[in-house]
Amino acid sequence: MEHAVAASGEDSSPEEIKCSPQLKPTSNTAIKCLKCDKVYIFPADKDDCLAHLYLDHRLVIADVEDIALLEDYLQYWGKEFQAHEFEQYCTTMFLDQLPDGKYAKNEKYYLLCDILPQDYELRQRLKEKRLSEALKRHQFELTDRNFSKECLFCRTIIKGLRADYLDHLFDKHFLLVGKPEKLVYVDELLDHLEENLNRLVCLYCEKIFRDRPTLKEHMRKKGHKRINPNRREYDKYFLINYNRGPAVPTPRKQHHQKRRRETASVSTCADQETGSVDFDKHFARPDSDGEHDSDWSDWAADGEPSAIKCLFCGHLGDNFVALKEHMSWVHRLDFDKATCSLNFYQRVKVVNYLRRQMCMLRCVTCDLQFDEQELLVEHMAQESHCGVGSKVNWDKPEFFFPYMENDGLLCVLDDSADDDPEADVVRIISEDSLAQINKDAERLSLENFKL
Repeated sequence: MEHAVAASGEDSSPEEIKCSPQLKPTSNTAIKCLKCDKVYIFPADKDDCLAHLYLDHRLVIADVEDIALLEDYLQYWGKEFQAHEFEQYCTTMFLDQLPDGKYAKNEKYYLLCDILPQDYELRQRLKEKRLSEALKRHQFELTDRNFSKECLFCRTIIKGLRADYLDHLFDKHFLLVGKPEKLVYVDELLDHLEENLNRLVCLYCEKIFRDRPTLKEHMRKKGHKRINPNRREYDKYFLINYNRGPAVPTPRKQHHQKRRRETASVSTCADQETGSVDFDKHFARPDSDGEHDSDWSDWAADGEPSAIKCLFCGHLGDNFVALKEHMSWVHRLDFDKATCSLNFYQRVKVVNYLRRQMCMLRCVTCDLQFDEQELLVEHMAQESHCGVGSKVNWDKPEFFFPYMENDGLLCVLDDSADDDPEADVVRIISEDSLAQINKDAERLSLENFKL
């Protein structure tokens, strides 16, 4: 295998892609073949274009599914290959077969991959560009109040924020699409779901039904009122996928991956007759003689998170007591007093509600929307709106789930206030008392029916 060095410095650099027009996820873009005059319309003809490059030009693009903005990528290399041969940029490979699979000796193929620094730089720039565009769109969708759309299931027209539309789908129809703060290109996603429903296709299993009532009943009974996370076509609608790259395994990750592989192989290590596993044999440390304890060096549970973020600003408290003092002094909120009448689960809802409001730049008390964090904090301080909000706003099932990943405050809420001993008391009737009640009821029934 040989690798040719890139052409001279007068060639265009990956920075030229900044001048190319912005491409939306589903825009129809005409892409010319890298070597001939054939034209393909992306994204519909993507597979045909890649197949043509392989069958007719013997060119393979490595990790093509991981390339951000493939259209820009092909347009850039199309300009390069119009003036240069594949050998100047690609890795040359010799295989003993033709593109159709028939045997042949020493057939030449070309691999375009990020081993070439120019290709690597191009892929990184495209990834940054796609992420930047997605973040701009995400911020617009979170704050735009001109959104208006009819519900997918009823005739209600929801106006305002897209978050309100998604809340309606979940609260009224139990359709779980995703959290607004984690979604992007929401309009396109909703149009895609609406198209599937109009074609009487289940959103999860994608089976086709004869009429809409049957489809709705199927989705209700099977719990299919959600999108299928295994379908890659939905990846572009979740913001987390825009910052993913090839994972570089660190020594620590390699250690955990090895441990997971060992755990997965337990079934093959089990005794064939008893089904038991010799853990001393298969899971002992390499430097252990079997008499020492397991390695607990990774255990870092100290009983309380190392830092807890304030509900209203970026301050990090060393512990919960220090954080409550900060909120009382800076934000004039006595957290214990404000939540003393709430049980543990209600306090969880309050914390997740406040986290969402602050992230979406909304006042926790009056729900007023702001464009900047500083303006929101200033407003809440001036209006004394640093509270826990109205129960009608936070007492919703969606706030059972953590809004902020690894929220340390949720880990210490159980000790935040003394619960009212009379609150939420569940009266339990013993089996003996219940049996006596049944006997008395039976006796009264017999007396009433005596002739």
